[in-house]
Formats: sequence, structure tokens, C-alpha cells
Amino acid sequence: MNADIINRTIQTMCIEITTQEKSSMDWRLLTEDQMLYEAAICIFGSQMQFEMAVATADRLRDMDLLLSSKLADMADYEERFLDALSQPLSMPGKDGIVRTTKPRFRNRLTSLLSTTVMEIYGKGRSLRRLLIASESTKHARKTLMMNVWGFGPKQASLFLRRIGYCADLAVLDVHVLDYLHLTRGLRIAPSRLGRLSNYEEIEDTFREIASYFGHSLGCVDLAIWLTMRVAKREAYL
Repeated sequence: MNADIINRTIQTMCIEITTQEKSSMDWRLLTEDQMLYEAAICIFGSQMQFEMAVATADRLRDMDLLLSSKLADMADYEERFLDALSQPLSMPGKDGIVRTTKPRFRNRLTSLLSTTVMEIYGKGRSLRRLLIASESTKHARKTLMMNVWGFGPKQASLFLRRIGYCADLAVLDVHVLDYLHLTRGLRIAPSRLGRLSNYEEIEDTFREIASYFGHSLGCVDLAIWLTMRVAKREAYL
């Protein structure tokens, strides 16, 4: 699959994404528990496949371990997190067969989430208040990186997109980097994206690409993620 076909597919995906934007989340209408759930998905997503991250967050939610009003006073929440993450999850494979698997890096994930809970809810704060106090989308991203353990630029940007806070920040994951290599010849090491200044420099380049497609940065970013992910999974690239 060459770059022209990829770009045509992305353009089609942008149109479809745009038509579905009306049904996307609005962070102002979300409860704090819903925000914590979305934050957990983004924390976990940095360590595992997205589907596994969602399933892991679902497990915690089903066990009432993402109730923000109770976590600050729960003395054994870290132990309960670890126990929940140690239980097998049912995950459908590419062949449609459901298999059981345990999340990887359980100790690290538990540490990241429990530290976040302690830093935010243990100090009487909330994700909502952090966002309300932010002066801009970039300021919101930086604030999240400083307060949510496991949030780098990519995870913070993904969280802000998923809750409907903004659509002008890029989620620069490996699929997007592969697209930049395919179409622009840019070789960007994922390790560079941990530093915010590097991330924003590449994000500015990506804004030019979004302008070419005529859609918002977030829309084009998501369309590229979907297109490249399927193309690689089906061995088109």
C-alpha cells in the first residue's frame, strides 16, 4: 500500500470521524469517576495494547476501584489494585478466539495509578479542577503531566481528546510516526517524544499535515492511527 492510497483512506476516515463527533464525550458533563476511568485507560495504554488497557480499566471499574470519592480514604487501595490486575482478563484474538491473559507490568501500573490517586484525591483535588484552572489546551496537557503519574505528552493528549476537552493536540504514537516516515521520510525515535519540547516541535510539523487534509489536528491524527494500524495488522505495509 503506497502513500497515495494511505492518504486517500485517511481522507475518507476524516469524513467519517467528523460525522461522529457530535456523539463524542463532553468533559464538562462527565463525572469525576468517568474522568478517572479515562485517565486509567491512558495510563495503562502506555504499557500495553489499547484493547488490553480498556479491559484492564473495565476490571477496576467493575470492582469499584475507580470511585474517586472513596479512594482517598481507602487505606489498602494499592493492594486492591494489584490484586485486581493479577486476575486474568478475557480478550478476543485476531482469529476471534477468546483467550485469558494477565496485564503486563502489573506492579508498575499499580504504582502509577495509586500514586496518581494519592497525589490528586489524597490532597483534596480532582482532575476536573485541574482542567478548569488550565489557561489553554497546552497548559492543560502540561498540568496533567505534572499530576498524573504515567502521563507523558502522548498520554495527556490522548486523555484530553478522549474526554472531549480539545481536538488541537496530537497523539503521536508509533502508528503516526510510521506515517511520518512513509510520507515525509522522517525518522523519529519514540524516545524523543518523552520530552515536551521535542513533542511540540513534531506536533507543529503534524499541524501542516492536518491543514493539508482540511480537518482538525485531532481528527487527522485519529484517522492516521486507524488507517496505519489496520494497514500494518493486515500486512499491507
